[in-house]
Amino acid sequence: MHDLISNVTPKEFQPKIMYSDGISMAGSCFAEHIADKLVRYKYDVLSNPFGILFNPISIARSFERIANRQYYQEEELVAHDGLFHSMDHHGSYSGANKDAVLLNINTSLEKSYLHLTRSKFVFISLGSAKVYRFKKTGAIAGNCHKIPQAEFESFRMTLNECELALEKITKSIKHLSAASHIIWTVSPVRHLRDGIEENQLSKSTLLLAIDQHLKNKKHDGYFPAYEIMMDQLRDYRFYARDLVHPSPLAIDIIWDIFAKAHLETHNMETHEQIEKIHRAMEHRFIQNDREAIKSFAKKQLKNIEHLSSLYPDMNWKAERQYFFQLTEPD
Repeated sequence: MHDLISNVTPKEFQPKIMYSDGISMAGSCFAEHIADKLVRYKYDVLSNPFGILFNPISIARSFERIANRQYYQEEELVAHDGLFHSMDHHGSYSGANKDAVLLNINTSLEKSYLHLTRSKFVFISLGSAKVYRFKKTGAIAGNCHKIPQAEFESFRMTLNECELALEKITKSIKHLSAASHIIWTVSPVRHLRDGIEENQLSKSTLLLAIDQHLKNKKHDGYFPAYEIMMDQLRDYRFYARDLVHPSPLAIDIIWDIFAKAHLETHNMETHEQIEKIHRAMEHRFIQNDREAIKSFAKKQLKNIEHLSSLYPDMNWKAERQYFFQLTEPD
């Protein structure tokens, strides 16, 4: 019988991620999906310090600001539709109070600086080579914040512009952590606003730029998320209802491939133990047997203490709080 799936196997990469390693993820929403998985399994992760960013120029700018500890000032914010926005940040940083917006942005920048200085692995997910230049400032916007389209001019980055942006990203990251390993990927999310052909040209530009960039970067690597989605998971059943974003099943499959490629093998046993605790938190009791519930909760607390003894830096605050309340008297 013919094999009806074209499996994509990432190139072997060393070293593997251990629980003691700091990890940073930046770029597209795909970076957040993988970061969420890593957080679920209690890794030390920084996820998208400027929020979701798609194009290499905006990602490069974010790392430059972090590396230089260049905090944002009031005059850099843009007011629109009752909110204050940073054109370098995702809309999750926007707000009605400009002082609160600045505080949130700069607190995140400082936190990101500290985390990146101890990050051994930095994963960059590039989403699109399409950029939007804000006419008022001439700067490339990380997010347009629903500002009228007439205030922007858009174009696709050239291969040379992409390569230059990747060099800037690498320079900033290596300045923060000289021994870090940068893993590049192209987001499997398709950008179809300008049509399928433009999406393919955009993704191809990113792929060529990464390939050229890595020719003399022996300590860095590439994870084929886009290729896995386009070839191994090409069926529409692996897409969300919008037929653009990967479905939860597709994300799980890509995560499994990612884990095998980049995580220490013995970490998988720890994942299983952590997953059991997560499932225990999701368990719903049919009978209101207080003694049975207390016994169940105490067992989970014991499991948490065991993992804490092996990995002292794991954060179990939410889990401990949940199970402790189940042991309390009515």
